[in-house]
Amino acid sequence: MIIENGLPDVHTTVQPVDDQVEGSAACIRSDVLEVSVLPSFEEATFDWQQLERVGRSIPYQSFGWLKAWQDTLGETAGIEALVAVGRINGNPVVLLPLGLQHVSGTKSLSFLGHQNGNQNTGLWDPSFYNIVTPKQIRQFLLDICRKSGADLISLQNIPETWNGRQHPLVSASSTPSPSPVFAQALPEDFEEFFKQTHNKSARKNLLRKQRHLQAAERYKVTKAQTKAEIERGLLAFLEQRAKRSEAAGIPNAFSNAPAREFLSRLLGLGLDASDKDTHMMDLWFLEAGGAIRSTYLCLENDRTLFAYSNSVAHDEMLPNSPGLVLIKEIVSYACSSPTLRELDLGLGEERYKTVWTAAVPLADCSLACTWKGRAKMRIDTALIRTKSVIRNSKTLWPLVRRLRKWKAGLGNSA
Repeated sequence: MIIENGLPDVHTTVQPVDDQVEGSAACIRSDVLEVSVLPSFEEATFDWQQLERVGRSIPYQSFGWLKAWQDTLGETAGIEALVAVGRINGNPVVLLPLGLQHVSGTKSLSFLGHQNGNQNTGLWDPSFYNIVTPKQIRQFLLDICRKSGADLISLQNIPETWNGRQHPLVSASSTPSPSPVFAQALPEDFEEFFKQTHNKSARKNLLRKQRHLQAAERYKVTKAQTKAEIERGLLAFLEQRAKRSEAAGIPNAFSNAPAREFLSRLLGLGLDASDKDTHMMDLWFLEAGGAIRSTYLCLENDRTLFAYSNSVAHDEMLPNSPGLVLIKEIVSYACSSPTLRELDLGLGEERYKTVWTAAVPLADCSLACTWKGRAKMRIDTALIRTKSVIRNSKTLWPLVRRLRKWKAGLGNSA
């Protein structure tokens, strides 16, 4: 099997599925895919958890992640959660968590929680995933639209290549997503990996900055364990993100109370014994001189460390790059972990991401079911393409960032 950038190459030969995997080929001999659209998490729990246990998915599509999102940000935005399940011979073989929105008289379906995730895949039985055809997928999506009354289904940020093949939701009509994710296979030897990804000058500079931070009192890098550590780290994360957003003029995804509650639930805070959510996200922070200087929210799932979101304090320690030092320590931890073999730094091109990882392209897939859906799809496609051109332009994107800072400066001086 050829592995490139931590993901199997699209030309990789599909390996036979282990006989011990539930949902084996015996359950998918029929090509009749029965489609259900379930209106609640409770009705979808059994199928969802079965595919999480034996299938292929990512944490941004897990029951715990999306239940926390829908109960907080989803309800605030007026998004109706629908769970589409495809079954063959009564066995669930594919599940898409979806959100239904009413915009300008049009009903549109998209991946649930995509506004606060990094990529979307759906959940798949391995045997079905290996052999499902474009015809089956198109009919599956059309059936979902028909059963939900949607005019359009628009699925964002799907990895073009995933688990040994082109992702079934990606077709010839799909469009490139505005931003890739950044991922890489991890070796066991961190020091060798550090040398491969950083030249001698870069290594020397980063290690010098780390020594300066270590010279401050109470230096430590912490993967928060106690409730007090998590609460303290989350407070620093939120404050640092807010200040950066204000200074740079960029949107802050965690500025409101529902967003903060979403993070709190994923970190295991404020849950009573009857709540089904679990502590599924970790909070790392770097402390020096008695204050938290940088943070990173991470998830560990299926041999992959997903680095979700970070922050850095813009204070007197900033010249020592505490954010870069923290990422270095997290990568070192991941290399030494016996359960981790991949690093995923998420959406958006940043210099530190391109140093440690490589870009993995994503795609957007849309299918219109009515004339209103076709009209909206044309508008949405044009907007996505324009955004992609701007985001990937070496001239336009820096200009946008400068304009944001200029606008933020005007607002701060008012």
